[in-house]
Amino acid sequence: MDTSIDIYTELLIKHGAVQTQPKQAAELNSGLMTKFTSLVDSGPSSAGYQVKLTGYAEFIRERELQANEYQQLDNLLRGLRSGPRNADAKALKGSNSTFKMENKSYRVDYRVGNGEVIVYNIEPRDKLQLARDKAEQMGIYLVRRTDQGIWQVASKVDRVTTAYAAVNGQSNNLTKATWLMGQHLEFQYKSLNEYTLFHNPSVGGFGDTWESFRDKIGVTTPVTKKFAKLLADTQADSNHTKWVAHSQGGAIFAEGVRYLLNDSSSWSLHKLQLNGVRNSEKGKLLDKHSIAFHGNANNNVRSKLLMNRAGITVVPGQATEYDFVRNIIGMNTLNPRKIIGSLVYARHVFSGSISQSPHTLAQTPEQWRDNMDNGPGRGRSVVQKAFNKIDGSKTEKVKALPNYLP
Repeated sequence: MDTSIDIYTELLIKHGAVQTQPKQAAELNSGLMTKFTSLVDSGPSSAGYQVKLTGYAEFIRERELQANEYQQLDNLLRGLRSGPRNADAKALKGSNSTFKMENKSYRVDYRVGNGEVIVYNIEPRDKLQLARDKAEQMGIYLVRRTDQGIWQVASKVDRVTTAYAAVNGQSNNLTKATWLMGQHLEFQYKSLNEYTLFHNPSVGGFGDTWESFRDKIGVTTPVTKKFAKLLADTQADSNHTKWVAHSQGGAIFAEGVRYLLNDSSSWSLHKLQLNGVRNSEKGKLLDKHSIAFHGNANNNVRSKLLMNRAGITVVPGQATEYDFVRNIIGMNTLNPRKIIGSLVYARHVFSGSISQSPHTLAQTPEQWRDNMDNGPGRGRSVVQKAFNKIDGSKTEKVKALPNYLP
C-alpha cells in the first residue's frame, strides 16, 4: 500500500470535510503517523489490523478527546482492528482499498493494506457538527498568521484596529471562517499578517439562506445590525479599513450600509432617509472603509448606489465565471453562458471539494480550471465534460473577473 503522506492529504480534501486550513492539514501530515491507542486498552493492540492515524487525523482525535461523544469515536477506531472491510464499511469512489465507516456521531476515512489501517480523516457527522455550529455566537476576532502561515484566532475583540477586515459567508463555523477569509484577504491584498474577522455564525444551510434572503429584501437581521454597529464604530475611530466580504458576507455588508444610511433603521422612509438619498452625511458617512466583494450574494447594481452614498470605496474583487452564488443568487450577470455554466457546476458549490468549488476559495479562472482537471475532487460529470468541450472561454486567456460594482 502506498503510504505517501501527499496521497492522504489529497484523499482528505477529495472526500472529507476538512476541519482545519488545508495548508495546516498538509503540514500535520508531513510528520510521523501515530499508532491508535484506545481508552479501553493499556496501549496499542497487537491483535488484528494495526490502526495508524496520519498527523491530521491524530490532531482531530486529540481535539475530540474532551467531547462528550468521544467514546463513540474510540469505539469506531477500535472496531477497525477486526473489521475494516465489514458490512458497515463503504468503499469510496474510485478505490477498492479506501473506505469510510460511520456511527451516530463520527465518520472516519481510511485505507487498508499490508495488515494496516491508515486513518486519514476524522469528522463529526452532519448532525453533531450542525449542533456545534449553532452553539457559536456572532463575534469579532483578531486573527493572526503563524510563522508556518496558518491563520489562527488570537483573541476576541470588540472593535477593528487592523488595516484589514473580513466578513464571512454562510456555512462557515469559526474555524473555517478564520482560515478561509485569511485566504481571501491574501488573494486580494497579497501580504498581511493579521486581520479582524466579523464572524457570521452558521445556523444550517436553510437558516443561513433565510438570513441572506431577509437582508437582501431589506429586513435587517440581528447579525447585520451588529455588523453595522462595527462599521460605525470603526468609522468613529478613524480606522481606515480594507474589507473583503465573501458570499453571504456581501449581503450582510450591503444591508449593513443601507441600515446606517437610514439612520439605523430597516425602513427606507425612516426620517425620509430614502436609503441614504437624504442622509446629511451622504458621501462621507463611511468614507474610512473600502470593500472588495468575493463571490457575493448581493446585487452589484443595487450595492453601487449604497456604497457611493456612504462614501465607501469599492475595489476590484474576485469571482470565477461560473460562481452560482454571485451569478444566480446575486443576479449579477445576464450572460447566458455564465448562467448556464453556473447551473452546470452548481453541485461543486454545494457538495464538491473546496479546490473544485467555483465559489469557496479565492482563485483565478486558470487555477480553478486546473483544479477541475488535476486537483482533488470528483472532477467533471458527463454534463460538465460536454459543457467544457463547447465552452469557448477556456480557449481564451482568462483573467480573474474584476468584481467592480458597475
